[in-house]
Amino acid sequence: MPTRTFFNLSQEKQQRLLEAARLEFSRVPLHEASISKIIANADIPRGSFYQYFNDKEDLYYYYADYLRKQGQNSLLSNLQAVDGDLFAAFRHYFAKLVAEIINGPNAVFYKNMFLNMTYKNGRKVTSATQKRHPHHGRDDFYAAVDFSVLKISTPHELGTLMHILMATLFQTLGAYYLRQQHGEQITVAQLNQEFEQALGWIEHGVAIN
Repeated sequence: MPTRTFFNLSQEKQQRLLEAARLEFSRVPLHEASISKIIANADIPRGSFYQYFNDKEDLYYYYADYLRKQGQNSLLSNLQAVDGDLFAAFRHYFAKLVAEIINGPNAVFYKNMFLNMTYKNGRKVTSATQKRHPHHGRDDFYAAVDFSVLKISTPHELGTLMHILMATLFQTLGAYYLRQQHGEQITVAQLNQEFEQALGWIEHGVAIN
């Protein structure tokens, strides 16, 4: 999380630093990113950077959450739109997310993110908002889920299922970029179909009874 000093900056200075983050994290993945390039692009002293963020990872996860908040596509809004049907919400969410990630203005940033996704940083990206509001966001989401069609009932069980679903989403997108690197041409429609298939396996199982 940024420090209070960052939020006390003018909007122009905040945006300049975020634009520098976009340029650097689109150029290279997080582990190769250079704070020197970020501060050069933002035109700030190195000491000022550490007054705003602990390190480049701190800026990276804040920027990822910033992008999420700029979009109109949220899992909670999709869940509310389908009366709490968790799997339907994920279908709608993924379809909108794919269009934003693959064809949107931050496509290169997202490509770097998914190609270099690990379990650790994947959890950090998806939980950024919950860490900022540890109770409010989770309570809203839990209240919106229709548990009458699920074999779960507790927040812990929902959390476990959510991790499985988000891992499936990340795996689908990560595999897309890897296959693309090997010359395979995949359309957005195919990607949606593959996610739908994986989601169906989780929702209905894969064993023939």
